[in-house]
Amino acid sequence: MKFGLAPPNYARWFDAGLVKRVCTTAEDLGFDSLWFGDHIALPKDKADVFGNAYLDVFALLGFVAAITSRVRLGTSVVVLPYRNPVVAAKLVATIDALSGGRVDLGVGVGHVEAEFEALGLPFRERGAMSDEYLRAMRELWSNDCATFAGRWVSFQDLCPLTRPAQQPVPLLIGGDGPRSMRRALEFDAGWAPGQGTMDELRAKVGTLRALAAEAGRPCPRIVVRWLVHPIAPGAERPPIPHGGELRRPRLDPGEAREQIAEIRELGVDEVIIDIPASKVTYAANMEFAASLISS
Repeated sequence: MKFGLAPPNYARWFDAGLVKRVCTTAEDLGFDSLWFGDHIALPKDKADVFGNAYLDVFALLGFVAAITSRVRLGTSVVVLPYRNPVVAAKLVATIDALSGGRVDLGVGVGHVEAEFEALGLPFRERGAMSDEYLRAMRELWSNDCATFAGRWVSFQDLCPLTRPAQQPVPLLIGGDGPRSMRRALEFDAGWAPGQGTMDELRAKVGTLRALAAEAGRPCPRIVVRWLVHPIAPGAERPPIPHGGELRRPRLDPGEAREQIAEIRELGVDEVIIDIPASKVTYAANMEFAASLISS
């Protein structure tokens, strides 16, 4: 099982200097990958939940590609409808080409309705729009001259001028329900659920395997984002103060290793470790997370 880290591109303190320090340190500590989330702008009532800042995921990946040499560069996840697919395909191809083929593109359909409204996008059609955008992007990645006809995007004999180093670009479909699982099977992509509880994760993995067997397909690659708030053995477990803590369970080192062992036993291919975004404790929590790699 591989181990990734989800640095906090949603935290205001995560400036250029700390991006460099966190990402190069993560590479030195042995993490296999770095994963970043995606929001354009958030309504006030959501900002406390999802972060007090949000660096653009594609600009950030380009920056991180330039300061690292080995780690894979992931999105967890890009909201597909937020960007014109011709532009998005160009961004992904450019980063993949300049990084030497290190991009893992996690994508999702989105869930913040007010963000869709601000961008002038139809929230209720985000699933169909995402499927169409992804098909159009694949045409642009795999052809020197591409043609595509859809409801929201169409082009003929269009030269993208930049091809990704990887053919195909590795894709992950984010989501928890059966539709996201079927989408992963339809697009021959991996699947990236939220963890939830261990029982919930176990049930979701079972559903994915059943759907894959029903379709006569191999089980997709499974990449799980694992939320953890490290505490010392015997420490108090204060209540989670607000939604911005993302329901991270408080786990001491022994409990964390037990959960990692359970996740590995489920056949998960990669776990993305998501630790609290506190500037004061982030370095120590990174070392704690790195200690789990050899557990």
